[in-house]
Amino acid sequence: MGNKINTNPDLQGLTEEQRLAERRKRRAQQRIRREKALRRQKILALTLAVLFITLFAGEKILMHKAWAQSPLSEKVLAYKGTVKKYAKREKIEQYTDVLLAIMMAETKGEHKDVMQSSESKGLERNSLGPEESIEQACIYFSALVKIAHNLEIEDDKALIQAYNFGPGYLTYVAKHGKKHKESLAIEFAKEHSGGQKVRYMHVYAIKKNGGWIYKYGNMFYEAVVEQYL
Repeated sequence: MGNKINTNPDLQGLTEEQRLAERRKRRAQQRIRREKALRRQKILALTLAVLFITLFAGEKILMHKAWAQSPLSEKVLAYKGTVKKYAKREKIEQYTDVLLAIMMAETKGEHKDVMQSSESKGLERNSLGPEESIEQACIYFSALVKIAHNLEIEDDKALIQAYNFGPGYLTYVAKHGKKHKESLAIEFAKEHSGGQKVRYMHVYAIKKNGGWIYKYGNMFYEAVVEQYL
């Protein structure tokens, strides 16, 4: 084959050796430009991937937070309107979330007497239907709020524990600093049970003492309810 005719005007007047050197220089420049373009594409792809991962992780965190802030079951949440209705009637609407947490601790909304409030009305256990149970629970809790106010107790934890122990616990708290303490609840249950113990295999009790409570209400009741607030 004959020599190719040089038609590039930029290479006119150069020796063959100079033309070869210029071509190598231009090919090197083209290679550098291609490598730069490839690096830009890689950087863009990496940036998009990081952005996607960040957004995805953020969404998962938000979902986790939303779940952590809504520990109530769907069955309990279904009663929220009814709880709010009777809480408002009894002028304790500010305790709606507390009452829902109590329902979660008592039955998870899965039994007829959803608030386990039949006995507070002087009836046999599980005598009330769901709405009657909620109504009675609000009446009972409202009474506890009034008793606590008269005893100058400003402690929601004491109210929660009293829902399980009865109003006598508020009197006990009033004589021991006017603040609920788990140690007070334990002493109160010990006194009223005569020291008799029963198994209680709730994870909280298992961690605290291997899984038992005194045979008088639930001395860990406030802590059990608290996890749903």
